[in-house]
Formats: sequence, structure tokens, C-alpha cells
Amino acid sequence: MGATGESAKRLADFGHYPAWSPDGQQIVCATGWFFKPETAPALNSQLFVIPAGGSSASSDRRLITPTLEYAVLPHWSPGGLRIAFWSHSGGNRDVWTVPASGGAPVQVTREPATDWHPVWSPDGKYLYFLSNRSGSMNLWRVPIDEDSGRVEGPPEQVTTPSAYTMHFSLSRDGRRLAYVNQTETGNIYKVDFDPVTETVGGPPTPVTRGSWRAVFPDVSPDGQWLAFSTLGKPEDLFVSRVDGSGLRQLTDEHLDRLPRWSPDGKRLAFHSNRGGAYQIWTIAPDGSGLRQLTRLPGGPLVSHAAWSPDGARLAFNVVGRLPMIMEIGKPWDERSLESLPALDPPDTPFQTFSWSPDGRRLAGWRRHAVGGISVYSFDSRRYQHFTDFGWLPRWLGDGRRLIFWRLGGIYLLDTRSGKVHQILSGAPNEVWGVAPSPDDRRIYFGLNSIEADVWLMSRE
Repeated sequence: MGATGESAKRLADFGHYPAWSPDGQQIVCATGWFFKPETAPALNSQLFVIPAGGSSASSDRRLITPTLEYAVLPHWSPGGLRIAFWSHSGGNRDVWTVPASGGAPVQVTREPATDWHPVWSPDGKYLYFLSNRSGSMNLWRVPIDEDSGRVEGPPEQVTTPSAYTMHFSLSRDGRRLAYVNQTETGNIYKVDFDPVTETVGGPPTPVTRGSWRAVFPDVSPDGQWLAFSTLGKPEDLFVSRVDGSGLRQLTDEHLDRLPRWSPDGKRLAFHSNRGGAYQIWTIAPDGSGLRQLTRLPGGPLVSHAAWSPDGARLAFNVVGRLPMIMEIGKPWDERSLESLPALDPPDTPFQTFSWSPDGRRLAGWRRHAVGGISVYSFDSRRYQHFTDFGWLPRWLGDGRRLIFWRLGGIYLLDTRSGKVHQILSGAPNEVWGVAPSPDDRRIYFGLNSIEADVWLMSRE
């Protein structure tokens, strides 16, 4: 559209993060999205170049990343030769470039740190990006050949006075930098819940206290222990009693996420990149007995373990594929794997997360920008869609109702009536994960507090 809002034209029926070509004739965009690099979703995203003149014909769209499963946040080089973006593979977030005309992508960074948000310098000699390789998320740059994408020296830090730098932009002369300084902390909270009236009682109270980001709690079958993971740096697993005492760190040095207690309380299943690509692992609550469960070939991203009520099977998600169910207790090469049917439409990604108490249904969510709660029935082999928002649903003990969350709060869904209502608001903070106690009389959840300001920095 015009700079003052006139003459809007629709260029495509998809797309995120559009970026102009230097001559203003084309736009590059991604098919996928993310909230934050640490929590980039397990779905495919590719880059397309689209004419900026107003044509919406699919034949005018040009795919430039056919060999990658995930590419987001593109930025065109000043000479129009290459497009920078970031991608995740095997749990690592790295910066890449690809010829604007199409061709083989070139990897720019290869660190286990989170590297993302590439922006070309105005002269095309540097590629700036954000990284937490020094401990906090800050600004870095690397010398680069715009024509070939070849890296011509080691990355160097361009320090901003910020604990977490986001959404930066360079001025046209490269001498000024605008960026967001964000401070974010998260802890596990609890609140009493009446499953009869479907209301919470009293204000939430903290279980953990710290400057970290504690998220995605899970309650042990006996109701005495919590497991949770942290986001950012580090990304590890922790357990504590439900009152916050007895805190114990279970993992270190890798990206370990979303612990789930086994029905007997003896193991925690989680997904981790400690073997390269994300796979499902288990560990005892005391930190012993680390073991890899899934070994899918080809390096797909495997995530979100969900135990069956009897502990005999495990459901999990595979990026770019349908959710799968495996048997527990057999060697990997002797286990039978079952894929769930495709959703309608079949290209809609579905993520499973919670097994009903009777073992006859799986609840999950549809992977797009705002989610959407769905339930799969083993009896009918069909899905039932309930909401157009929400993530990571959990069954209550009656096998009829689900609690789930989105960033603004916690919701309850009655799968028999289809009714949905909010039971707790997190505003102005963000909810990250929700788990009911075994008797459904308490709800545990992650709550993140965010403060952010825009800053302008001048550079010599």
C-alpha cells in the first residue's frame, strides 16, 4: 500500500515477515512464524519471492529455500544479490543466506548458541545478527562476501547496553541503531481450582522465585512434585516439591524441554538435542538413568512426549510429519510405530499433547499462529475441532474437560458441550504452560513478566 495507507493490494494468501528488495520490485516472505527464537515452533517454513506490483497469481511466486525445512525473518542484501534469514536444525538456531535468484543456501553461523534476526549493513560488507553466545542476547556482526555468502572473518560483538536485545534496525547510513531492550523473567505459579464450579479461588502464588524463565510445569502422579523446564540460556529440566522446596536441576549443557511424568512417577520424558537432532529422552527424578527413547532416521525434530495412562505407549510429534505413537519397553528396532491420520485439510499440522484418562482420545492443538484445540478419537479415527486458539491442552480427571492456555490466560473446554470460558487471566503478563494436580483442585502454570523499551544508539 501507499505510505499513507492508500491503494492496498493483496499479494498472497499466506506470509510472514515481508522484506523489500532494494529496487522495490519484489518482496520476500516466510510461510511460517515464531514468537521468540528460543520457542520457534516445530513446523515447516520456507521463503518465497513475490512481485510487489500487485499480482497474486501462484505462478508468480518463487520458492528459494526448497532444501530447508525452516526459514524465517528474511532480509535482502543492499546489492540485491542475497537474502539472509535464520533457521533451526537439530535444536540449533543459526543464520544463513541464499542467492536471491535461487540456489544453495550458505550457513553463516554454526554455534550451539541461539543466532537469529540477520540484517545486512548498508554497504553489504557485514551481516549483523542477534545471539546469546556471550550469555545474554546481544548484537553481533560477521564480515561477509555479499556475492557468494562466504564468511570472511570471525563474529565480533557490537555491544548494546541491554540484557536482551530484540527487533533491531540500522539506519541507511549504518551509523545509528534502533533496538528493543527487553527484560523477561518467568516463574511457576499455583492457584486453587474448584472443578465443580470451574472457578479459581484466590490470587495465584509463586512456587519458584528467580530471575530465570521457568515454564511448562508437570505434576507428579502423587501430586507431591513438580517438573518444569527453563527457556533462554540455559534450557534445562528441574524438579521441586509443589511448595518450591527441594529444587533439583536434572540436566545441563543441552536444550532440554517439556518434562512429562510417567504414570508410575519413576521417569520423566522430554525432548532434547543432546544427540544432535531433537529426540525423546527419559530421566529419573533424581537425575539418574538418562536414556534415549526415539531414534527416528533423517534428523527430524521430535518433541512433546505424552504417556498413555498405563505407561505402555508414548505419543510424540515429528516436524513435517504426522504425530506418532510408540510402544515402551522394547528395543527401538523392535518397537511398532503408529502414525495418526491426517487432519482435514491434510496439510494442517497437528500436535498431540495429552492422553485422556481412559486412553481412548488424544488432545492437542493445530500448529498455526494462534493454535486451536482439537481431539483425536481412537474409536472413530477422526478429529474434532473445538477452538481456533490455544495450545498444549490437558485433560481433567473426568475425561470430559480440558484446560489449555494462550499467552493471555488459562481456559477450560467442555468437550461434550463445546463450551469454552476463561478461568484465569495472566494479563499483563504471559502464561507459558498449564498443568492440573491429580485431584484437579490446583492448577500450576508458568507466568512470564515482560518489560520492554525502544532505544536508539549512535555508532562511530
